[in-house]
Amino acid sequence: MPAKTALASPEEPKRPRNGRRTRANNEGSIFPYKNGWAGYVWVTTPEGKKTRKWAYGKTREETHEKWLKLHELARKGPVVTKSPKLSDYLTYWLTNVVEPNLAPKTVANYEMFSRLYITPALGSKRLDKLTFETSKPG
Repeated sequence: MPAKTALASPEEPKRPRNGRRTRANNEGSIFPYKNGWAGYVWVTTPEGKKTRKWAYGKTREETHEKWLKLHELARKGPVVTKSPKLSDYLTYWLTNVVEPNLAPKTVANYEMFSRLYITPALGSKRLDKLTFETSKPG
């Protein structure tokens, strides 16, 4: 009878000692979190810093899909980790797009509408999270 070695043979895969399922390669960053699952990917920002970008989901499969998309984005190049709020974008838009190209009364009207109606209702929303459903009144 041959002596047992510490290495597993090619026919029998190495099993974890505690009986729990092991993660697949490079999936160490997906784990149970609060009422679902969370995962992160290390990405490079446009400024050149390395930071984590998180993906959340109700099921492991859902989180894994989001995690794979993040991995693909990270492989292609720098990933934006912060999205501006609508109020910040409106300020930029009024100053750099509207003001140089339109008449002063039009600029004043656009500024008034954004200040009185758009910013109070939607100014705190992030641009990447803004959808038709989130912009509906009431």
